[in-house]
Amino acid sequence: MAITGSVGAGGVNVTKEVQYVQSLLNVFRAEHGSVALVLDGIVGPKTITAIREFQTAVTGAVDGRVDPGGPAITALEAQVAAILGELRAVTMLSLPLSYEPKQVEPPAEDEPACDDAKLTSLVRSLFDV
Repeated sequence: MAITGSVGAGGVNVTKEVQYVQSLLNVFRAEHGSVALVLDGIVGPKTITAIREFQTAVTGAVDGRVDPGGPAITALEAQVAAILGELRAVTMLSLPLSYEPKQVEPPAEDEPACDDAKLTSLVRSLFDV
């Protein structure tokens, strides 16, 4: 999803775009042990602080706002793309490693037929009849 207006301090702050930026910020925050933002679509002090912390750590240009096509949104989306790439790689590697061929049960061997005379003889020998 591309943002069409700025999000953060002095931004246009369209609710869906704010939620999108908040979710991208939460990826960064999770990787750095910070508490997740509530995805409420409201630009309050916690969202602005999260934007500034991200900008300080990643882009170096700190204004508390994420602009369309700007360095903050580019870096936020790049971090998610990198994670998705890693996830694809892990998935592609783990699928062959977890593959177990279906075990086929060997066919039953035909047991020799026993006619009545043999069966009678066997029963008599077992029970001394």
